[in-house]
Amino acid sequence: MPIKQLQLREGEKKLLVLHRHWFVLAREFAAIVFMLAIGVVAFSLRDSLYVFVDASIAGPIAAFLLSLYTLLVLALAFAMWINYRLDVWIITSRRIIDVEQRGLFNREVSEFLISRVQDITAETPNIITTLLNFGNLTIQTAGHQNFTIREVPKLEEAKRIILEYSHKARGKELGISL
Repeated sequence: MPIKQLQLREGEKKLLVLHRHWFVLAREFAAIVFMLAIGVVAFSLRDSLYVFVDASIAGPIAAFLLSLYTLLVLALAFAMWINYRLDVWIITSRRIIDVEQRGLFNREVSEFLISRVQDITAETPNIITTLLNFGNLTIQTAGHQNFTIREVPKLEEAKRIILEYSHKARGKELGISL
């Protein structure tokens, strides 16, 4: 788990840990492969430069530029992987914790009590999300704040667990046994 310092409170248990769906990463890496293919195609067109520039000069420059381009694209792929891996939502019996990786060295951790959940909307915006069973959860809290968990698997299971524990927590606050 990306947050080693996560401390559960007394009587609290971890119910569900959600990362973005694997399709999101596959979609992003397809773009990376496409960008690398563009670089290879551009490098193969270096022969057309030999009309304007001597081959002994253009060849090494083209190789350097392709290497630089490939390095930048791979750095972008690494940043995508880090963002995918370190974005996590942890649902416990008392809290929902959102860990948002905003860059290589920038992380935002927010949490709210599960007893404050008022409404949950599960959205599957297109056919791919429907077929692969993932989507977005929008959670509205008692403070009228919306909290959105994007592109997560186990959408209905997460919704069911959050609502179940939200009702239990509110029942405990009111002294009602559920």
